[in-house]
Amino acid sequence: MNAIRQLCIALLLIGIAAPAGATLRTIEQAYELTRTQVMLPVKPDGGLTVRQCPDCRPVILRVTPKTAWFNGPGTVKSGGQPAGQAAVLAAFRAAATDPKTLVYVYYEPQTRRVKRVVLDAPAPAARR
Repeated sequence: MNAIRQLCIALLLIGIAAPAGATLRTIEQAYELTRTQVMLPVKPDGGLTVRQCPDCRPVILRVTPKTAWFNGPGTVKSGGQPAGQAAVLAAFRAAATDPKTLVYVYYEPQTRRVKRVVLDAPAPAARR
């Protein structure tokens, strides 16, 4: 009976220790930016420039035709369809003077490829 208990404890400890050896890898990172901290590209293949602070060096991320463009964080949460780059750029320009406008940029840190851009701009009626 004592040997069975020791065997069970040993197996339990091995099971707990096994995941500890696994290597974690960051597959996605994100920036939360104000409108003035980001420059969006006008072409489907281009560079998206991020500057986290006035004294920070700019970071250039790569936008591809696979980049998803969303107009509003609710569209992503609800599984909605991307709005497209042109629609997001138009909304970005329309919200030019609103300090509440935020842009979320999700990218792969290994390749610096942008996976999705989410514009969070208040509705036109709320901008007054």
